[in-house]
Amino acid sequence: MVDNLHTAKLKSSIISILKGVVFASLLGLLVLHNLSKPRIMVIHSYEPTMDIVKDFDNGTKKVLENEFDLLIQTYYMNMLNKNTIKQKINAGIEARASIDRFKPEILVAVGDEAQEFSAKFYLGKKNIRIIFAGVKGDFKKLGYIPGQNVGGIIEVPQVQELNLLINSMFPGKKNIKLAHLGDTSTIVNLTEKTLIQYAWKNVKFQDSIMVDDSVSFKRAAVFFNKHYDVLLISSYKRLKDGFDTDDEIASDETMKWVTENTTIPIISTMGYAIEEGAGAAIVSSAYDQGVLAMRSALTMLKVSSYFPNITSKVLSVFLNDDHIRERKIFIPSIYRSFAAGTQKLYGHSATQETGL
Repeated sequence: MVDNLHTAKLKSSIISILKGVVFASLLGLLVLHNLSKPRIMVIHSYEPTMDIVKDFDNGTKKVLENEFDLLIQTYYMNMLNKNTIKQKINAGIEARASIDRFKPEILVAVGDEAQEFSAKFYLGKKNIRIIFAGVKGDFKKLGYIPGQNVGGIIEVPQVQELNLLINSMFPGKKNIKLAHLGDTSTIVNLTEKTLIQYAWKNVKFQDSIMVDDSVSFKRAAVFFNKHYDVLLISSYKRLKDGFDTDDEIASDETMKWVTENTTIPIISTMGYAIEEGAGAAIVSSAYDQGVLAMRSALTMLKVSSYFPNITSKVLSVFLNDDHIRERKIFIPSIYRSFAAGTQKLYGHSATQETGL
């Protein structure tokens, strides 16, 4: 009887050991399999709750629906909540630490801050290739040279579409007076040049001001409000919070003040401006950029010599119902339908089914 019990315990121990060996072997094979999978990392400048970020991520997910042999990681730098240069530098250090841990073959960097504080530090590295997206303006300012382990998706201001939108806002009005206001970032310089060079139809583009502090920005907005029919605000994320500091003011605070202290329609080349209270914007689609960026990443994994140089041509319309109603702006229903259908309609009355 004792021998039988001893034999049973021995068999049980052997079976447990064999199960452990099998489990460890399977786990080891799984780890080895994962280690051999290609790695793609997406690093965003902003937080995952922003619409443009969600759209970009949805675009990448669409491309990856039938891709199972990849390891994908996404990192969000939350730069809108970081207003000092020290905070931004620290966010970049944390992002690069995450990149170094994951060791991606392809790094997809979205937005200017993702380039400036993380992706550009990997220029010239042999084991990683960079795709930039969400970059407006001259990407060479970042040290990016196409073909030298970097390529990307180009955004351009959608001025022709904005011209059509402005005319639709003022039916029958001749020579609509337009002014432009922005910070001193590279994208604002590009926007200003584009606005000046464009052959406007029934719109008189008469003035443009670029400033680097919030006080000057507010003064310019009040001036334009008195002398123009419509104000186009481009980027205003880099405004300093005063004359004697390098700290930046939160963008939503700036737009809140401007909308409360002006009465003319405010449009933008930036989608986030509409989320923060401006009236309308037409911009390159973040969803399309996500699709293009991830398709490019998959191609780069197969073709080592491939580096994308693509201009996004799909558009998104952003509208803010509150701004439109308060300033009695006429917006054709097709714009509203497009904005509502793509969840780019903001304001307290955005969920109502009434027309504008």
